[in-house]
Amino acid sequence: MTTLSSVPISMSDRIPNLAHDSFPITCMIWNVQGAGSRSFISALKELVCIHKPCVLVLVETHMGGEQDNRIAAILKYSGHTRTDAQGFSGGIWVYWKTELASVEPILKHNQHITMDISRIGGQPWYFSDVYASPDATKRKDLWEELQKFAATHNKPWLIAGDFNDTRFDWERSSSCAETSRRTSRFNDWVEDM
Repeated sequence: MTTLSSVPISMSDRIPNLAHDSFPITCMIWNVQGAGSRSFISALKELVCIHKPCVLVLVETHMGGEQDNRIAAILKYSGHTRTDAQGFSGGIWVYWKTELASVEPILKHNQHITMDISRIGGQPWYFSDVYASPDATKRKDLWEELQKFAATHNKPWLIAGDFNDTRFDWERSSSCAETSRRTSRFNDWVEDM
């Protein structure tokens, strides 16, 4: 078995205003760029064995249904929800251990799943798992929907995933005027949240 690099996944020190009793809920989010191969299942099993996430999120799965159910059974996650891929694009699968966390999906969209989540007996908070469309128009719809959610909800909130945008030009391998405009628009959205 090949050992994968250790990836820090604890956010307990990085989310302000979240009571200490809300953790430890370890969350792992992975853009898998397709969840259909046998090597994917092996790598996923190894990551889960190493990091033991209470909540596991897979984005850009490129598929739906049966593989999601199979993974839940293989990894022994008792709770799971999903938004299926649109053709071969997108797909978000979320798994959680019901004995450790209370998770209630409250908003499902093809670009995000927003959940009310807490450690059993802990303070609830919101968690939005995102796979933003590469299409700028669809991505704009996502930003607007999340802004509406933010305006009507007031618990601590973690938004994580693949935004198909970057906050800084240096995060991309090449930069041009359009990249700078996209970065600026994404930064505006982040600051408005």
